[in-house]
Amino acid sequence: MKLKKLLELLEKSSMDIRIIIPDSSDSIGETDIKGLVSDSRKSAPGMIFACVRGDHIDGHDYAAKAVEAGASVLMCERRLDIDVPQIICSDIRRNMGKAASILYEAPLSKLTMIAVTGTNGKTTSAFMTKSILEAAGIKTGLLSTVCCDDGNNAEEAEHTTPEGSDLQQWLYRMVGNGCGACVMEASSHSIVQGRLEGALYDRAGFTNLTVDHLNYHIDMESYYMAKKTLFENYMRGDWRASVNIDDAYGARLFGELGKRSISYSIKDTGAMFFASLKKASVEGMDVEIKTPDSEAAHIVKLPLIGEHNIQNTLQAVSLAWSLGIGTETALKGAINMQPVPGRLERYLVGGTGSCVIDFAHNPDGLEKALTALRSICRGRLYVAFGASGESDTSKRPMMGEVAARLADSVIITSDNPRSEDPYAIASEIEAGARKHPATECRIIVDRREAVFEGLGRIAPDDILVLAGKGPERYQELKNGPVPYNDKETVLEWCRLNGKEIQ
Repeated sequence: MKLKKLLELLEKSSMDIRIIIPDSSDSIGETDIKGLVSDSRKSAPGMIFACVRGDHIDGHDYAAKAVEAGASVLMCERRLDIDVPQIICSDIRRNMGKAASILYEAPLSKLTMIAVTGTNGKTTSAFMTKSILEAAGIKTGLLSTVCCDDGNNAEEAEHTTPEGSDLQQWLYRMVGNGCGACVMEASSHSIVQGRLEGALYDRAGFTNLTVDHLNYHIDMESYYMAKKTLFENYMRGDWRASVNIDDAYGARLFGELGKRSISYSIKDTGAMFFASLKKASVEGMDVEIKTPDSEAAHIVKLPLIGEHNIQNTLQAVSLAWSLGIGTETALKGAINMQPVPGRLERYLVGGTGSCVIDFAHNPDGLEKALTALRSICRGRLYVAFGASGESDTSKRPMMGEVAARLADSVIITSDNPRSEDPYAIASEIEAGARKHPATECRIIVDRREAVFEGLGRIAPDDILVLAGKGPERYQELKNGPVPYNDKETVLEWCRLNGKEIQ
């Protein structure tokens, strides 16, 4: 889009902006604007650089670098002494999504937009919803913690929910690739920070709300209100919400949303969507599912384990149902879903036992993962995990208590300690584990060493759970990120010990 046209559209929009054009820029209006970025390293000719102010970095300090790299326009909160056109507005993070939507000609108007929010389960629910939509013949894009997929190509995700400018670019790519829908995770941080500005949704799901991110939200009520904002401010048209009423906050939200909400449960038979577990093994679960469009229950074998994944399935199926997709098609899509990286990702380590890699990084997630595996473990259940630095400290002893209560042996290690002392984090976790003194517990801060120790101890019927990092490919230490991945560490141990992995 030509800069002149873009500026005209911005001035006609509801955005409160001021535009400054340098006197030396007579022909600047004919510049082709190709995109809007908030990372100066992505700046190039034809790009708008948005000067976002974060907790630690102010994008205004990088404006000159962005222009040196070719950025044609700046979006900033104050006039800068740089000789390029400037779009000035308050709160860049909230406004750049709106500006990007205008630049990319409102791609969300051409997509069915589906958001999934909650503490745990968002990624699995999003992956399954995408699988169901595609089983129904709807090409679908995905924005998740694991990856961003434009329908043709997938890239490793930088955040659970992209920055507003990146979000709009992904939607633009999805439309260009023939997608009819987008399924995405909406984190509480992104909602509060305004990263969803410029986006509206036709459907949304609520998984649960448990202790996490309280360093950011302060208390659970604030955390809940952040999630609720998605349903209050970012929905459009005849929208519907699929809500887990087994969760206390979900039951509250269901009541507050009224006729817009669809209930699902594995406890309340009166829910619109209800399921019960019939049989579980390491290969998956036999589940009976009742839906509004059929008097008879459906019996399916899900390639997942854990009751929480039954809830995730109910959410995906109910969202699909609300879009007019039949239950048979929805269940087919659920059954055929590809494994989600780092979500109860199971491996058989030849001649020893099983290893499971899971992203569980808070008390509820860890409890759900260990409970699911405890029910199918025929031997001893081991777990190795840590907790992130510069994050919610209240969850650390809670995670230690959960691990020691459910596992037979606990190895406390590091996750992403960042600037904090990893030994201090481990000690806080250990304080909770001491509530169950009968459980074997030790600290091995070096994560590679901890994984090696766990793998060296398991017997044929045992399960080792590596929790917290999932598919992440780096560990964030005091001096910056270093390459690290749980699966690659398991493979390294197998190579060194002459073991095969399946």
